[in-house]
This record gives sequence, structure tokens and C-alpha cells, in this order.
Amino acid sequence: MNNDNPHHVPPIWSRPLEWIRTGLCSYSQIYFARSPITGLMFLLSTFIVPEHGISGAIGIVVTNFWARVLGRPEQHIAEGFYGFNGLLVSLAIGLYFRFTLQFFGLLVLATFLTVIVAATMREISERYLGIPVLSLPFVIATWIALLATRRFAGVEVTIEPVLVSPLGAGVLPTFAELYLRSLGAAFFQLSVVSGALIFVGLVWFSRWAAILSVIGFACGYGVYVGLGGNSADLFEEFVGFNFILTAIAVGGIWIVLGPFSMIFAGLGGAVSAVLSAAMLSILGQLGLPILASPFIFTTQLLLFVIIIRRQRGRLARVQSGWDSPEENLSRTIYSELRYPDPAKPMVFLPIMGKWTVTQGPNGEFTHQGLWSHAWDFEVEDDSGSTFRSVGGALEDYYAFNGVVIAPLEGKVVRVVNHVDDHPIGEVDTVNNWGNLVIIWHRDAVYSALCHFKKGSIVVTEGETVTAGQILGRVGNSGRSPRPHLHYQLQSSMEIGAPTCYGEFIHYTVFEKGSVKYTTHGAPEKGTVLSAMTVDDFVRRSIVFTPGKKWHWRVRWNGKSTEEVWQSEIDPLGSRTLRELNGSARLWFFADDHYTTALNYRGGAKKLLGMLYLGAPRVPYTNGRELFWSDVPSVKAFTPLINNLVHELILPFSHIQAVKTESRLEKRGASIVLVTSLLAGARLFSSRFLPENIEIEFTAGEGPTAIRAFKNGALYIEAELVK
Repeated sequence: MNNDNPHHVPPIWSRPLEWIRTGLCSYSQIYFARSPITGLMFLLSTFIVPEHGISGAIGIVVTNFWARVLGRPEQHIAEGFYGFNGLLVSLAIGLYFRFTLQFFGLLVLATFLTVIVAATMREISERYLGIPVLSLPFVIATWIALLATRRFAGVEVTIEPVLVSPLGAGVLPTFAELYLRSLGAAFFQLSVVSGALIFVGLVWFSRWAAILSVIGFACGYGVYVGLGGNSADLFEEFVGFNFILTAIAVGGIWIVLGPFSMIFAGLGGAVSAVLSAAMLSILGQLGLPILASPFIFTTQLLLFVIIIRRQRGRLARVQSGWDSPEENLSRTIYSELRYPDPAKPMVFLPIMGKWTVTQGPNGEFTHQGLWSHAWDFEVEDDSGSTFRSVGGALEDYYAFNGVVIAPLEGKVVRVVNHVDDHPIGEVDTVNNWGNLVIIWHRDAVYSALCHFKKGSIVVTEGETVTAGQILGRVGNSGRSPRPHLHYQLQSSMEIGAPTCYGEFIHYTVFEKGSVKYTTHGAPEKGTVLSAMTVDDFVRRSIVFTPGKKWHWRVRWNGKSTEEVWQSEIDPLGSRTLRELNGSARLWFFADDHYTTALNYRGGAKKLLGMLYLGAPRVPYTNGRELFWSDVPSVKAFTPLINNLVHELILPFSHIQAVKTESRLEKRGASIVLVTSLLAGARLFSSRFLPENIEIEFTAGEGPTAIRAFKNGALYIEAELVK
């Protein structure tokens, strides 16, 4: 059941617990949560009318049974996708019909139909449109069931048990009562008590989801009632919950939470109100309820508009799956701070050795307008000169005859190799770009490398090249007053095409006697840099082999404990370190250039947490003066009250990060990673956060010792149990 270890088979006794968790997740998914506790609150809300609650629970069991019979992905079942659609179908028909043998026959067939529709629509919607299918399978299956029963006299109609529920009526102000009844209407429960239970579950899942629900309901209520609609429609016709669901969906679930997403959520609630009125008019003629159709169509239209736009605008889509609005926002913030944007082209430096950017993006000479995203590279000596002697000859320039390499794998689509190199100070405006190579990488991403030395290019059109493969040598052809390499990313194969934004990855910058490793960036004029050189010994040391275990003996501020880790990899390639004798877990990524810690969940007093803080990013390179910075999240190390405060201000100001500086040292046969947590960065953090962390790595073994220091004294010491 969605276990990160593909070889792990849960014992038979644990499966009922997994089934219960799957069932609770089906309840919680109605409001986009994946929390068993939230699901439990939602389940209790449906048992305000016991027969109705039983109908829903049976629906989940039967739906998941059909999903397994039909071979649907276990992950989709475990996350509650089929279960929540089946739950809604069962609650809907449980609302309209009495418990009879014919009713259960209808329920079994309706849930089977739900699985078929859900599987088909999820494939179509996500593959071809890129938008979530939401609860559309429930709406379609319920409408079909209701229409079919007009010809089936054996199914007895009733709707009184839920609609006449007096629980909580008249206790609260009108707006609050309508809001709570509308919350419950998502489960076809119209009592205030039911809505209150759902509100508690929603707050447990996400404080911002609860706030967005109020924003959406207020805007939808204002439009619906303000335009003369009947306020009783909000719960009796199941209208109000559509405002709420729409606001949560477009305000923080699929759109990154922020001030503009809150406005978007309010607009979504208002549009949903208008669409609800329109659909009541249409479907009322057919005798069908609108169910969740206004929410579905409003949300899908709003999300599709964001998907097809050509400019980013003020609203950002949530990437890599959804979570709570707070978690989505936090993950987006840290992704932007720490990692390249996957939507932007990323390439390696096209030069070998130490070079200087003599004209960068938006340069003062030629890198302007449509051609602003480009770089000129030259070689300077220690005095900052680009040439030896008087610089009168091409050979006097350090860049001349320098090796040019492919910045990324791709196919060579254009080569010019016959243009003469002209004397220093002259330019060739007829052959503006000189000798050049254009490489197609993917989609509409091309590299253009220009001003090669005549006859030096060693690749041909149609040839496939790999990253780092030699292309030729730097010359002085074209509009080039002195030898240099011009590099740009562009969106077509045409010579001289306009540039597009891109960044370099894995390079080092030389500054003030030190060398700083940079994961990605667009270097400016004056930057002295070189491509990162991979040190094989470091690469073999910073290793977490899948299946390997580490048994640690830990002395934490004088107290002894033990921790056991295991490295795991799931079928999709996601890498984790899991604490076997606890609940801590660290997600990480590793490739040929570096290892980086993606996220950590667990207690503040966990050795695995010290690994996360001490090794947030480790490039496979070495050098006496080499250092690098990072900004990992310290949410797992922050007191609860501070986390709650931070969550509330997160869309407006982000301060819950710790800045680290790291370096590698060679000590005997081991590599030691030394990381400092900079002063001032621990404002919102717990008292357990250290100041310095040292992690010792051994080739082929990974981490073999961990030490942390606080107030200048040894605070944590961990060694492997032999």
C-alpha cells in the first residue's frame, strides 16, 4: 500500500489498518485532505443520521473492492481517489432512497459504474488536458442512478431523515449557520453539528484551507443572495458547498497560496454561485440535483486558463502533486530558493577551465532587446588582462584556441566552419555570428555557440553529441573585436534567433580568495567561474545505497540512545532514508553531480534530522577553499506555536529558513562535511538546533560518524554500531 520500499510486503495483521487508513483518506479527500484524523471527523459527521453514514461506509468498501477487481493502481486506491467518489455516490443515493434489498443492488452497480467512469475520466483529463478530474465521476454516476430509478419502482424514495435534521438550528448567526450547513452539504448532511465536525477536521488538515473556505463561501453567498437568490438554496439545493470547494481548490490546492490566490479563490466562489443558479434552472427541469457540478466546472475552467497561458502572471501552479495549501506554498518557496526551475532550460558551462563573463545578460554592447539572454566568455590572468604582451595578435589572447564543449546532450542542427578569423579590433558584420554550432536539446530549446576558430569545429550537422563533448576551439570570426565565445539559448534553429532565458548548473565561482559552488544561476558580467569538476572519491563517499542499514549509537547531550536507518527507493525512483525504530524520514535526491536533502519529517531530537541539516546539499567536488550555501527548512525543528504563527504569515512573509554554509575536508581515508548554521537563522527554531555539524563519510559506506556542536561544546556524537 504505497510503501516506499518496493520489496516490502505488509504483514497480514497490518492490512486491516491499511484498509482503515484508506477508508478514512476517502472521507478526507472530499475537502482535498489526506489525513486519517480529518477523515475520522468527516466520517463522524455522516453518522448524524446513522443510516446515511452506514450507506457511505458500505460504498467505500464496495468501490475499493471493484477498483481492485478491475486492477486499478494500488496507489490511486490507497490515496482514496476511487473511495471518495464511491462514498459520495453512496451518500447521494442513501439520501434519496430507503434501505431495501433493491437499494443495495443499486448501490453495488452504481459503485461499479463509478470506478469505470473514474478510471476513464482520470486518464483522459490528466493525460490530455492536464487538469484534475475532481469528483466528476461521482456526479455522472449519481445522475445516471437517479435517472434509472424513475423506471425502477422497487427502489423506495425518501429524503426526510437528513433534510429535517434540527441539530444546531437557530443557535448561531445566520451566516455562520449557513456556512456550517453548507460544509455538511458536501456529505449530504445539513445539520449545524455535522458542519461543525467537518470544520474541525478541515482546520486540523489546514488552517488556510479553512480560511479559504470562508472566503469562498462569503463571496458566493454575497453574489447568490445579493442578486436575489434564496438563501435556503445554499444547503437545501446543495449549492453552498460548491463555493467552498472551489475556493479551496483554486486558492491553495492547485494554485500556490498567496495574496492573489486568495482573490482568485473569492472570484471562484462568486463564479460558482452564478453557475449554480444557472445549473439549478437547467437541471431543475430534469428533476436532478446540481451536486458538485458547479464546483467541478468552475474549478476546471479556472485551472485550464492558468495552464494554457503564455505568461506566468501573478498565479503559480502547484508542481509535483498537491498537499495542504501551507505545504504547497512552503514546498514552492524552498524549491525556488534551492533548486532550478524545471520549466527553464538548464545547461552546463560550454568551456573548460577558469573563464570570465565579459558581457552577461542585458549587456551594454550586443546583449540587448531580443538578444539580451546571452554570455560572452573570455580568459583573464591574475591582473585582469585578457591578453599577454601588447595584445596585437590573436595568439596573445588567452581565450584564443580555447576548447569549447557541448553544454548538454543534443543533435547538431547547424554548423558554420569556413569564416576567416579577422585581426584584433576589426569585425565582420556580413557574417555576424562567425563560425558557429547550433544544437537542438529538446522541445524548443537550442544552444548557439559562436565565433569559433576557422576550421576548428569537429562535429557535423545531424550528429548527436553528449554533454562535455568537444565541439571546436575559440576564434575571432564574425562580429568579434577580440577572441571570445558567445553563448545563448534560443527557441529555434535559425542563426541569430532571439534568445530565451536559461541558467547554468553545477559551476564554481571564484571570489575574494575563495571558491563557491553554485547549483544553478545566470552569472553576471565580471563573474569568474569554471565548470564543477567531479571528484570520484567524494562521489563514492556521499552514497546511500538502497537497502543499506545504519545502526547508530547516539550520545545526545550526555544521554544515550540508538537509531536505525534504512535507505529505500520506490518504483518511481524517489529516494528516502527511513528510521526503522521510529517515525523520522528524510527525502533526498542524488545524481552524477550532487546529493541534496529534499525534505525531513520527524522530531527535532533525531539524528536523521541532524543529517538533513548537516548535509542539505553536497556536490561531488573538492577543494581547499571550496564552500557553498543552502537554505533548508527548519519546520521540523520549530515549536508548534511558532509553526502555527509562521503558517498564518507564510503567504505574506517567509522567514522560517536556516542559512547554512558547508565545506568538505579530507581527513585520512575519510571525507568530513562541515556545516555551520549561521547566527540569526535560528529565530523560529527549537533549542535543540546546533550551531555546527560534522558528518564523516567513507567511500562505499556513506555516513560513518556524526558530531554536532552547540555553544562551542560537543552536543551530539554518533557512531555506527559494529
